Amino acid sequence: MIRRIFVCTLAVLALTGAYASDTPTLEQRVIEHTFSNGIKLLVLERHFSPTVSIRMMFRTGSVDEVSGKTGLAHMFEHMMFKGTKTLGTRDYAKELPLLKQIDGLHQQLDQEKSKGALTDPNRVSTLLEKVRAVEAQAAPLVVENELWNLYEREGASELNAGTSRDFTQYVVDLPSNKLELWAILDSDRVRNPVFRQFYQERDVVQEERRMRVETAPEGKLYEEFLSTAYTAHPYRHPTIGWDSDISHLTVADLEDFYRRYYTPDHLTIAVVGDVTADQVIRLVDRYFGSWRVPPAPASNITQEPPQTGLKEFKIRFDAQPHLLMGFHIPGTSEPERVTYYAIAQLLGSGTSSRFYKILVEKKKLASAVDVSEDDPGERYDPLLTIAAAPRHPHTAQDVVEAIWKELDRLKNEPVQEWELEKLRAGVDVMLLNALQTNDGMAGTLVYDQTIFGDWRTLLRFQKLIHGLTPQAIQAAAKKSLTRENETLGILESVKKQCDTSRHPRRSLAGDPSCR
Repeated sequence: MIRRIFVCTLAVLALTGAYASDTPTLEQRVIEHTFSNGIKLLVLERHFSPTVSIRMMFRTGSVDEVSGKTGLAHMFEHMMFKGTKTLGTRDYAKELPLLKQIDGLHQQLDQEKSKGALTDPNRVSTLLEKVRAVEAQAAPLVVENELWNLYEREGASELNAGTSRDFTQYVVDLPSNKLELWAILDSDRVRNPVFRQFYQERDVVQEERRMRVETAPEGKLYEEFLSTAYTAHPYRHPTIGWDSDISHLTVADLEDFYRRYYTPDHLTIAVVGDVTADQVIRLVDRYFGSWRVPPAPASNITQEPPQTGLKEFKIRFDAQPHLLMGFHIPGTSEPERVTYYAIAQLLGSGTSSRFYKILVEKKKLASAVDVSEDDPGERYDPLLTIAAAPRHPHTAQDVVEAIWKELDRLKNEPVQEWELEKLRAGVDVMLLNALQTNDGMAGTLVYDQTIFGDWRTLLRFQKLIHGLTPQAIQAAAKKSLTRENETLGILESVKKQCDTSRHPRRSLAGDPSCR
């Protein structure tokens, strides 16, 4: 074990330049290039295996949406796999007028449904029949999953995407001799997306929301938690969107979102693997370089007003009890981010953390506990969030009281040196894990560049952690972990009740639907 830690430490020191002066540091090995249209490219050559990991990240997410149009960032991510004018279609010239007809009919359908009690069911039925008829004409022109199939046929081991409040990311891992294939396909889909099957996909997203939020107790708790913690800031909106917004999104909404936020100056590309920097720069310039879009006016993000008192809510579900406790923390200053990261790790990371030792092992108040300091994002001031699952017969309030005792201890007693050493070693191992794989390194580079404006954040982060003092941790805890700054959400367990009005003799115990 000691040998393993020693070897890991040497590896980290060598890569960050603190061990051998003749070894190129990570900072020296990462090649940066900014194209004239604003695209930022990061390349790290690693010739260990004939593979490459590519991460494209746009600095746009649900935080950029406006009320009434939530869910657009996530919806766009879905549509990026539907193809372009040349990909995913057998004849785009024939398909285009059909897509316009479908869009127009759906807009009429949405307008009719929005009338509520005045909705004309006959008109709805007629419009649905027309929609199905035009969709039936368009279907034979669509090549389903052509992008997926192309990549898979050429040896891609990963093709994925993800949307958060802060960013949208597109992931490709493939053999390094297929790098030009990626440049051809992905430059086409970011420059020429076609929103075919938009309304079918809108239904898919609504079903996804029902599964993840409406019928998922912890999903519902989390959504309510953020919308309570944030009064004005758009972090309060769910990334998947509010249900009533999703059902009224249109192709025109998505096109407007695309024009505003999918611009070259919002894009960072990280390429890590068996490539040369010159090769990557030439390919990106060839396929992405002519992409010219006028920058959209900067969005004015509503600022969150200071919290002045406890915010508390409860929801009831036929599920195990759960609680979320959150505190607004500053996120723009790098030293402060590092300090709150340290607090989260000390309190709730792993089985040796303070909360786990007290709440789970010693007092057996909870079956699980976790702490994060970057919830729900890091482009703007986040929350330090504590999640816990009370263990029967203890209540959520029992857990809350125990959590506050530990928070008060953190504010009043200096952190011990062994805890800081464990924290520093953990960061070193985390950095090593990121450096070990192409995908881990690409993901780290593109995230730090996109969110913080500099991929070197990970190197400064390590240095700041090693210089962190108990006094800095105490000061941060006293500043932010206060009852006036607290948001508390509790999921109470409520068993399903039976309607016995029709069957007076039916008891809860005897009805399997009520168990």
